[in-house]
Amino acid sequence: MTIQVVQETPGACVYRSRHFEFKCPVKLGTSTMKEVCRVFESTHELVSKLPWGVVPWPQDGRFFRAELFKTREAYLATDAPQWSAANYSIVDGIFRIPFEEVGVVSRGGSYHLGGAINNDTITHEVTHQMMHEYLRFMPMWMAEGTAEYTSHLPYTSGRYNVASALDGFKQMRRGFETDKRRGMFGQRETARKWVGVEDLWGYTTSMTARRDISNLAYDPPKAPSTGFEGRVTIPIQIDPGMSELPNRYFSSHALVFFFMHFDGGGSGLRLKKYFDALHEERKLWVTFGESVEAFNTAVKKYQADLEAFKKKPGVEVFGQGMIRYPANLTPPAPPKLPQGPGGIDPSKVCAKHLGILLDGRSQADLDREVRAAFAKAGSPL
Repeated sequence: MTIQVVQETPGACVYRSRHFEFKCPVKLGTSTMKEVCRVFESTHELVSKLPWGVVPWPQDGRFFRAELFKTREAYLATDAPQWSAANYSIVDGIFRIPFEEVGVVSRGGSYHLGGAINNDTITHEVTHQMMHEYLRFMPMWMAEGTAEYTSHLPYTSGRYNVASALDGFKQMRRGFETDKRRGMFGQRETARKWVGVEDLWGYTTSMTARRDISNLAYDPPKAPSTGFEGRVTIPIQIDPGMSELPNRYFSSHALVFFFMHFDGGGSGLRLKKYFDALHEERKLWVTFGESVEAFNTAVKKYQADLEAFKKKPGVEVFGQGMIRYPANLTPPAPPKLPQGPGGIDPSKVCAKHLGILLDGRSQADLDREVRAAFAKAGSPL
């Protein structure tokens, strides 16, 4: 592995490896960055080689971007989740992590590698980064399950042992009871529970808000529109305490593991067909981003035109989108939401190809198969 020093200006240091560009507030040097970067490059290699057919490609076509922070406070100031050890933002495509999670410590005014590197967390978040172009088309439980799968593969000095994945899964489960590290939300790690296929299947667009998707069309508004709001109500069920979130992550991991190693007699054929469908789906949405940009531009124009309309003589504004105007005036028409290929609701495409994984089975049937497979493997759920 080769580390290139782009610049080492105090407060703005930049290092590059083959696929990543790292921004850092202090000088770390090539030897430290080589160790920090090892798991990043290894995860890139891992995702490239797994039978998902994913070819990681950075958004700018040059490098995947990562930022390191001296303190946890500086890291959290980027709006990273309070309970997170690292975070990949799908909005700007940047991986962010504090020094303490990559083993960098301060000694005599300089910074060196002196602590443990949180390989599990880095692998999890970098897997999201490698699969950025596919996240739109996957239910959230699948996105988190694939990241949990990679992060719990046996790993030593830049090498993942996929052949020992089951041993890694069992070790992970034992670790819930013996590991003294803090888990999600700061609590002690404890044995996690299988929530079942039928429950997990509903976490398509969020891991904290359940949303059962029965069709791919836009959901109609629940209340009559005022004509100016353009709102669409999405039926969701909020988990008030998020206490089940760790169980959902574990269950996502277990379900992806099942599709990888147990389903179809261990062939993983359904999962391969599923990813084949995602590759084809992704091609259909290439120009959708342009439609979204055009819609956002149209919304800004509509808002400006509407404000100008409200100031015309005879127009009365009552609040909450309600206005009254003379018959000889015509208010501006709100822009229409962009539709996906075939008129699909963009927020529902993540559920479009799940039938490939079921392959004629009901969710209850699949749940029974999952439980039986893990019981046979000596790790009952």
